[in-house]
Amino acid sequence: MAAIAKYIKETDENAKVIFIGPCTAKKAEIQKESVKPYVDTTLTFEELQAMFDGRDIDITTLEEGVLDNASYFGRIFARCGGLSEAVAEGLKEQGFDNFELNPCSCDGIEACRAALLKKSKNLLDANFIEGMVCSGGCIGGAGCLTHGAKSKSDVDKYGNETMEKTISDAVALLR
Repeated sequence: MAAIAKYIKETDENAKVIFIGPCTAKKAEIQKESVKPYVDTTLTFEELQAMFDGRDIDITTLEEGVLDNASYFGRIFARCGGLSEAVAEGLKEQGFDNFELNPCSCDGIEACRAALLKKSKNLLDANFIEGMVCSGGCIGGAGCLTHGAKSKSDVDKYGNETMEKTISDAVALLR
């Protein structure tokens, strides 16, 4: 959130940046001095839905748009393992062929705690820890509209629908 918000603000000084997602932790993150200048506010999906409800807007009746400027790797961040895959692809695309990524994807807060404890005692040989505190990743976030079982395959299917297959292709559209 902070990195893309910084990019947006540096690209357009008049931009207003609102993070909308399932993560309630983003509410605390925007209070950090290093993030405050870049993110104007955050809303969870539940808060956004409440705003729609308050205005009697039924989003299911609106025409659906197409998000066509994200890579597969940008779309799979929401599920556990997605960030690790994106980091591996980013390293590959940037030509870091000599770096061997050995990720540890943690699904839920207990897995995060265990991985960090093992790493602190040199019992984990991972060189990248993807800590998804919510079960399943962001798709299991506290601010989601649905709280049932989430499917990694649904996220991957959405990722595969993108026109831009690489991170570089998606970034090129921003320029």
